[in-house]
Amino acid sequence: MRQVVLIAATFVAPPAMAQEAEPDGPDIVVIAGKPLRVDAKLLRAAQRRFAEDRPSYAPQGTLRFELWRGADRISAAGVGLALTDGAGRQLPVTIDADGRVAFATLPAGRWFLTAPAQSQGMRLRPIVLSSGTSVEDRRLGDLRAQCRVAVSMAKADASLLAMPLIGMFDAIGGCASKRFGFYHMVEHPLASATATGAGVTRTLRLSAKRTSYEAPLSDRTLSNEARVRLAYR
Repeated sequence: MRQVVLIAATFVAPPAMAQEAEPDGPDIVVIAGKPLRVDAKLLRAAQRRFAEDRPSYAPQGTLRFELWRGADRISAAGVGLALTDGAGRQLPVTIDADGRVAFATLPAGRWFLTAPAQSQGMRLRPIVLSSGTSVEDRRLGDLRAQCRVAVSMAKADASLLAMPLIGMFDAIGGCASKRFGFYHMVEHPLASATATGAGVTRTLRLSAKRTSYEAPLSDRTLSNEARVRLAYR
């Protein structure tokens, strides 16, 4: 039986059969009816990890953050996001044309990503995309970098009880381990997902509800330039 890491959900899950795996939420969860308040230390952890890994995995990549409700991605444009400190000062948040959040240099000190209370819960997730790619046609290197960014955020937000599980994850190879499955959420039900490299094509495993796919992060026959392509139903 394999372990399953739900990287789109940014946490390490307990043992489960891969065909039953379904990402159902990250550590960064906003409960319905409560304001969003994400400590900027998580965003800084993501930026540091991405800056370290970008030359190797995603030299043309950018790091953004997405908001999700259930299996639906929502635009951050209408949520009222801001960076707020303990003194009540606010800074605007940059949102790109696709409704994703972009950060340049985060201000020093104790800041939070905030938004007014929502009628429905939300989730915050990182995404790495290179220029000339899309969620339907991605570089495998971008997915590898995204996994490492997500794990860094989980570590920054982990409780003491979660640290042994995260330590085990690191000990067996982390995102490069063959003993874990890495599932990534998509916005529409999938018909298929494939990974294609130099003379190599892999048909990727889909989750039970076809709302996520298992990316071949540990497959050494596929370089970072291999492409993961999706077809929707």
